[in-house]
Amino acid sequence: MNKILKKFVFFPPVQILRFTSLVLVILFFILVPLSNWYANQKIAYNQGRLVELANGPVAAFIYESLDSFYTIWDDPVKAATSNNGSLWAYTILGVSLSDPLGLISELLNSVKFPVKYLLGALIPFLVTIILGRVFCSWLCPMHVIFSVTKKVRCAADRLGIPLFNIRIDQKTRIWVFFIGLVLSYLFGAWVWHFVLPYITFTHEIFSIVIFSCFTVGVYFLLVLLLFDFALAPGEFCRSICPTGFLLAWIGRVRLVRLKVDVKKCPPYCIKCKISCPLGLYPKVDSELNSCHLCMLCVNNCPSQSIKPGLSSLRVFRENPENRNAL
Repeated sequence: MNKILKKFVFFPPVQILRFTSLVLVILFFILVPLSNWYANQKIAYNQGRLVELANGPVAAFIYESLDSFYTIWDDPVKAATSNNGSLWAYTILGVSLSDPLGLISELLNSVKFPVKYLLGALIPFLVTIILGRVFCSWLCPMHVIFSVTKKVRCAADRLGIPLFNIRIDQKTRIWVFFIGLVLSYLFGAWVWHFVLPYITFTHEIFSIVIFSCFTVGVYFLLVLLLFDFALAPGEFCRSICPTGFLLAWIGRVRLVRLKVDVKKCPPYCIKCKISCPLGLYPKVDSELNSCHLCMLCVNNCPSQSIKPGLSSLRVFRENPENRNAL
């Protein structure tokens, strides 16, 4: 217990902030369907006692909790429905945001130009231009889930349970990206629900909260978790995810990058590479396009030689010694 408390006390503040951000994202996408449910109950009953008679005490407790929050606004129903959507396209207090990959899919499928998706993608696009692929480590709920499977795998390793460690060519995500676009053009954007687990995850939350059941998407998530746990740990985010590819491609011109003072690095030190979830090696090449600023390499660097800084003009430089730079 003391060892766990000591580890928690000395947990880097930036990692606490990152973990908090991920938890808030998950809570937000639990709140979204609950808020829409609340709006319906507010219109139908407008009273906790009636909600209890119709749906039970648990429903009444949730209703009254949300009612005490949303009555801060003049129109609780409007306030509750101002947050909606999934990570594909959603609205926060009336502000629309959308996945850049969703925008591309809508461009392929829509008869009319999807102005709403275009405006919604501007903020994520600007964030990517500034910070790169930060969505993956600061906002994607699958990052939390894959972190859990990593811990379980480490425990299995200590118990001597044999597991595979398959490595996948990082260019696979390029094929997944373009094949996914072709399939979304032929069959509709719903096909991404079986390619992008964070979309599936938010959809399953909605289904469980609203309909008290899950859909076929939960099987996709289970297969993916088994894949990450037993066959290819970390490979989905590193080598398969099409969103990761798109954000890394846009992030080639990002303004903020990790900078390494190689002169301060201890000889033969590879702690930055070991700590990186994507297996990148900042010591060799600090201009890595796939970096999502999780800051783990910064926190684990014994010489504190890795720090975020403004980008140089050498944004397309690649180091042949590091094949993870693409």
